[in-house]
Amino acid sequence: MSKKKQTTVSSFFGVSPPTKKQQLEPEPKKRLFSEKWLQEVPWLEANDERTEMWCKICRAHPQLADKTGAFYKGSKNFNHPLFNKHEKSKEHATVAQAIANKQASREDIASRPLSRWRDKLTDQQRQALFNVFLLAFHKAKHTRPMSSFAEDIPLLKRLGVNVGTAYHSREGGTRIMQSIAHTISRELRAKLQAAQFWGLLFDGSEDITKTEQEIVYIVSVSTNGEFSSDFLGLVELGADRTAQAITDGLVKLFQDACLDDWRTKLVAVCTDGAAVNVGVYNGVVPKLKGLVVIGDNLVHILCTAHTLENCAKSADRKVPYCKTFNQSVVRLLQFYLQKGGAKKTAALQKLCEENGISFVKLGKFHNIRWSAWRHEVLLKISRLLPAIKMQLATSDNPDLQHICTERFQCFLTHMVDIGNILKTTSIRFQKEKLTIGECKDELMVAIGQFKLMLDAGDHSAQTVSNAEADIDKTDLLSALIEEFETRYDSLKSCDHFLVFDPSTWPQEMQDLHSFGNTTICNILQKYEAILQLNKDITLTEWMRLKQAAKRLGASSVYDLVQIVNNPSNPDAYSNIKELVKLSLALPLSSAACERGFSHLNIIKNKYRSRLSHARLSAHMHIHLSKETTETFNPKPAVDLWMETANRRLNQGQGSTSTAAASSSATQDAEAEDNECDTEEDNGGDSAVDSEEDF
Repeated sequence: MSKKKQTTVSSFFGVSPPTKKQQLEPEPKKRLFSEKWLQEVPWLEANDERTEMWCKICRAHPQLADKTGAFYKGSKNFNHPLFNKHEKSKEHATVAQAIANKQASREDIASRPLSRWRDKLTDQQRQALFNVFLLAFHKAKHTRPMSSFAEDIPLLKRLGVNVGTAYHSREGGTRIMQSIAHTISRELRAKLQAAQFWGLLFDGSEDITKTEQEIVYIVSVSTNGEFSSDFLGLVELGADRTAQAITDGLVKLFQDACLDDWRTKLVAVCTDGAAVNVGVYNGVVPKLKGLVVIGDNLVHILCTAHTLENCAKSADRKVPYCKTFNQSVVRLLQFYLQKGGAKKTAALQKLCEENGISFVKLGKFHNIRWSAWRHEVLLKISRLLPAIKMQLATSDNPDLQHICTERFQCFLTHMVDIGNILKTTSIRFQKEKLTIGECKDELMVAIGQFKLMLDAGDHSAQTVSNAEADIDKTDLLSALIEEFETRYDSLKSCDHFLVFDPSTWPQEMQDLHSFGNTTICNILQKYEAILQLNKDITLTEWMRLKQAAKRLGASSVYDLVQIVNNPSNPDAYSNIKELVKLSLALPLSSAACERGFSHLNIIKNKYRSRLSHARLSAHMHIHLSKETTETFNPKPAVDLWMETANRRLNQGQGSTSTAAASSSATQDAEAEDNECDTEEDNGGDSAVDSEEDF
């Protein structure tokens, strides 16, 4: 029927003509991620849900990659041809070439042609190299400048020590020192690669040239449960001191150290309370959480020693008299240590001798920031106070008259007692092997001592009593207890690891049977991305471990480590052992970083202020290493040094070459040394050729 006739018939019956049914276009087929791409494309990586993919090597090298590219930020366009396009991009090719160069530098030393040169050394030549390397190590270990390296060579020769005939200049000593530092770095790298879990602690400060330096330590737990804390390196920030700059510096430090698996091994971070580190959105810690495999489960701990100092400062601010007291102490120290201080100190010493008082010299007033220093200064003032009052009685300085009052003397006695508790707790918090259980115990002990002093009231034995000072003491102790109970919140993220502290276990066997089972399951769930342990087997081993620990009288987590590492039955605790080691990788204090800054300021001082970053790092690696002059073995460093450049084989005595050839080789070696046109102690920053990137 024609369309016209159909319309007429439809109109006759009073109905509208039928409309043509529209055909809907089929929805485009949604592309899905294919698992085989992970095997076909070595640089490809995707999330667990397979909703996003990216280039893992570009993300691992942000300084070389294109940060605006889709495969850096994350692509949801699952199209196979895009892989070839990204692989041919200039930025990706640069990253791939950098990785290839790094892999080539890791090849076995023995396979290099230069290894044959090392075998041609005579015993005398080898011993000469060992002696020169030992001298360079001794200089760096004891923070001596390499300018004295050349000065000690004639002395060693006169003492009959075989030191050869070449590489005796300051530049030669610097090259040897860097080779030693590279060897120490390689040993550290091997130890870290063998460890399963790492903890990171870092802190920042300015050096003598006002350059911001981040000093980085790393905590590792070996396969047999041995804990160690080692210096990893320095991050020089320069003018950019933002959280992103610190994060990029830490990532680059891992990459330069060839620790490419840091994202899967890093489980904890310890910092101070600086905003650049702990900022909720833009801090270093949140940025690290976005990079590691465990994500938000990365444990962040505020340094227990720094937190204690913050507790003391906050408690001081809550007691008005503390400000007056601290000002009086500073003025008293300035009175004896600034202009005319020597004569006043001599007069004080004479008064002490006349009155039978043991004289002690007062320290510097700018060191009263930390609890240990502050307690030491107050203790000295307390011992000298009778003589000080006699000397100030004849002084016309009105700012010091408050020191002679009973309130000051009484409060000083209280502060010495309180400071003794803070000092003891602070020193114990700075232990290298501090467990979460020991940290909690120290907190409880300190709070208990504060409460005992608070309950003692006026019954404490004192030579002088003052009602106002007693009220100030009560307020200060109450403020300290409150601060201690509220400021250690970051330790709550470690509470589930207290299950491995046998001192917290119930005594009854019936209660012990079910103790910690839920906590173990929570830990397994939290860290399943890096543990991948069987839940049932782990719980069975946990039951067995509790019974064995109870039978053997275990009292700490280190006792559990000995049990799970029992060589007679190595497979009995193969799963639960991983959790025990994980609990040991929690750094609770960044005191090592503070000590590192003290060493850094000794090395880079006003006489060596132009020390380059590479040389400073090399000095730090040697100075902070656990090797000593007595235990250092120069052979690995000599082997590395011989393998990485064309060295002069006819140095030293006993060479088979002629005297003329020996003289020529010596001149060539000295010329090679002089190529390093930078002086270490007084001159600039030109780079000495380094054997490896670390």
